[in-house]
Order: sequence, then C-alpha cells, then structure tokens
Amino acid sequence: MSKLFKKIELSLKNSKKVFIPNLTSLLSYEVALKNIKKNNKFLDLGCGNGILGIALYKSKKIKKIFASDVSENATKISKINFVNNKVKFDLRLGGLFKPWEGINSEKEKFDYILNDVSAISSLLATKSTWFGKNIPCASGKDGSKLSINVIKNSKFFLKKNGTLQIPILSLSNRKKILKVAKKNFSIVRIASSKKWFLPKEMLRLKKTLVKYKLKKYIDYQVKFNNLICTTEIIICKKFK
Repeated sequence: MSKLFKKIELSLKNSKKVFIPNLTSLLSYEVALKNIKKNNKFLDLGCGNGILGIALYKSKKIKKIFASDVSENATKISKINFVNNKVKFDLRLGGLFKPWEGINSEKEKFDYILNDVSAISSLLATKSTWFGKNIPCASGKDGSKLSINVIKNSKFFLKKNGTLQIPILSLSNRKKILKVAKKNFSIVRIASSKKWFLPKEMLRLKKTLVKYKLKKYIDYQVKFNNLICTTEIIICKKFK
C-alpha cells in the first residue's frame, strides 16, 4: 500500500455512517496519481471522508480539492479532515453532479473527475457489512445505476479533453457499465485491475450471491470454495 495513502488514512476521522476507504479507494488514488496532470481542476465525486482529495493534494498534484457527496455525514467528516489537513477545498452536499450545476445553468467544468460513488448491487450492499443501514447506496439491483448516470452526464462537467475515472466492481453489471462508457467516450481503457477474495463474513450471503449471478446482476469466480471478485479502475476520454 502507498505509504502516503496509508499515513493519511490513519490520521483521518471516520464515522460508522460514512464509507471507510478500501481497496477501491487505494486503486483509485494510484490511477489518479499517474493520470492527473499537475494543477488540473479536480473533482472528487462521492468523496466519503475526503481521503482521495487529501492524498492527491499532499502529493502536490492538485492545488485545490473540489468534492461532493450525497451524504450529509460524509460532508461533515470530509470538512473536518480537510480543515485538519490544511488543504484548500470547495465542498458541497448533493447527489452526483447536482451540487456543480451552478447558477443560471453555468455548470462547473473540471479537467479530471474521479467518480467514487457506490458501484455495487444495492441489493447486496444492504445485506453487507460494508454499507448496512447507515450508508446510502442507490446504485440499483445490478449496481450500474449511479455509474451510468455519471458517465452520461460527465460531458456537461468536463472541460475539452477532460478525463473521467470510474471504478467498476464485479459485484455490479460490469458489461453494462462498460457498454455505456464506450457509447459515450472514444477512449475507454482499464488503468488498473485487482482480484480479491470476498471477505468470509460475506459468505453467509452465498445463496444470494448465486441468485444475483444467475440474474447477471453481478459476477465472480469460484476457487477452492472462495469467491473471487474483481475491481477495475477505468479511464474515459474524448466524447463521442
């Protein structure tokens, strides 16, 4: 794990009502670090506790953090963490791009949008220990709803030649999300991919997982009685 990312993660305040950074967060940071050009206007969409923006700011990749989240609990925690880490920020409360619509339809435009909103089947999320009842997850039965919304609307908030970065988990309808991405962008590439074992506590949902896989809401591999999932970080560029 990135030493900087780990150091920042340990110093941040968290809450049971705010999603805790995980493997997807780390992969998102590593990809953004490689792809963001210095001083790009950067938006952290679905910022959670603010770790991605803070880590990129500390890496001297960005001069100011633009961040938003649908959860009031998340924005409260993010604000505390931004202030404690002495970073410049513009933090807003609201779902997806709504906080950035501006006045008189003059939308904010960004060079780089890092999407970190829920990308997992909401049916599974509500039964998991990751989300439970405290953290919002309106991603739909197959986990694609929010990701597809972001992909389709990002063109209104990206500058010319801007970049959209999104995570895709195999616990969502990967093919559906990629299909929409390729329909809206000329360049869609997998910047990072990591396989991981589904935590043992999630195996209690095995019947549900099998059911959702049959319905093609999610996908996974089975090896030695373990369920193997995949997290991919996708880079999208050039509108069609």
